[in-house]
Amino acid sequence: MKEIVVVNGKNLTIIEWRGQRVITTAQLADVYETDVNNVQNNFSNNQKRFKEKLHYYYLTGNELKTFKNQVNDIDLVAKNTSQLYLWTERGASRHCKILDTDMSWKQFDVLEANYFNPQPSHTITYQYPVNPAALDSATNAGRLLERVMKSQGVPPHQIAEVIRSVFQQAGIELPDFVVKVPAYEQMTLDVYISSIEGAKAYLEN
Repeated sequence: MKEIVVVNGKNLTIIEWRGQRVITTAQLADVYETDVNNVQNNFSNNQKRFKEKLHYYYLTGNELKTFKNQVNDIDLVAKNTSQLYLWTERGASRHCKILDTDMSWKQFDVLEANYFNPQPSHTITYQYPVNPAALDSATNAGRLLERVMKSQGVPPHQIAEVIRSVFQQAGIELPDFVVKVPAYEQMTLDVYISSIEGAKAYLEN
């Protein structure tokens, strides 16, 4: 399955070579809104400014065959292609400097941020409002159960699980840190009660 990155309205198939993201000449020309011949000519005229494996990879023979099998995408590389240039981020930057147009600079900024250095996605957790009455009721029930179970010698971690179920029945999900109480017997429940109070403050905020 192809992974696509949108660069200012242009769909760019993500490709990697030797552990880094790269871009083909055709893709580069499309993003910079120029033509392939222009990119190729700029490279030919400034080749001494480019270093292989730093600014680009030049694929032929078995390496090219391996790449074709890896991408398996006729839109990226045709079957009859005998050589292929893959541009690194630094290579794309160098082409941008050579073109030196407002569009190339604008597109490189987006290319750099969205393609070469994408930011990891973050999961957003939304805490729904908690009914104060339900919270107080669950807290009081939890304290009562804690006293009874403590008097019966129930281990702290088991008490924690029972009290968590009380809160769940009230429609309140306690944070994991509240019930991750070590199972050794010498732990006092005073520490656990502090966790409950901390969870209450957490849910009320």
